[in-house]
Amino acid sequence: MNFQDIKKSDECHRVDIAAYIDGELAPREELELEIHFAACSNCAEELNRQKKLLCALDYALEEKEIKLPENFTKVVVANAESRVSGLRRPKERFNALFICSALSLLVFVGFGSEAKNVLFSSGIVVEQFLAVGGFLTHLVFDVAVGAAVVLRSLCFQFVFNSTVSLVLMTIVFGFSALVFSRLLFRYKRI
Repeated sequence: MNFQDIKKSDECHRVDIAAYIDGELAPREELELEIHFAACSNCAEELNRQKKLLCALDYALEEKEIKLPENFTKVVVANAESRVSGLRRPKERFNALFICSALSLLVFVGFGSEAKNVLFSSGIVVEQFLAVGGFLTHLVFDVAVGAAVVLRSLCFQFVFNSTVSLVLMTIVFGFSALVFSRLLFRYKRI
C-alpha cells in the first residue's frame, strides 16, 4: 500500500489508533498508519485527541488518595441505622415503585422499534419461569401427598395396633404437658 492508494481510498483506520498508541501493531502496520496520519487530517486529530485523553487520565490517576477519618465507617453505619425507619413507610414504598415503573417505561421507550422484539422475548422468559414454577409446585405437592399417605398408614399401624406404642405415646404426652406447665409457671408476668 503506498501513499497514493491511501489518499484515493479515503479509508480511515480509526479502530487501529488505540492499538497504535498502545504499541500493539506490527512495525509494518505502524508505518502504514503513520503514512495515513500524514495524509488524513481527521485521523491525525483523532490520534491527538486520544493522546490528550491518555495524558489526562494519567494525571488524574497520579493524585494521592483521599484519607478517610478513622471513625468514618462508624459514622456511616450510625447514620444508615438511624435512617432505616424511613424505609418502612408505605409512602416511600409507593415512591420507589413509581420510580421503578417510570424507569422501566423509559427503558422500553428507549428500545424504539426493537421494543416489540424485547417484549416478545421477555414474555417467553416469563412463560418459562412460570412453567418451572408450576413444575416445582406440583413436585412439592406430590411429594407432600405421598409423604402424608405413607405417614398416615405407618401411624395408624404404630399407634392403634400396638399397646406398647400407645403407652409410649401417653408417657411422651404426659412428660411434654409437665414441661409445658413448668415453663408457664416460670414465665414472668408483667
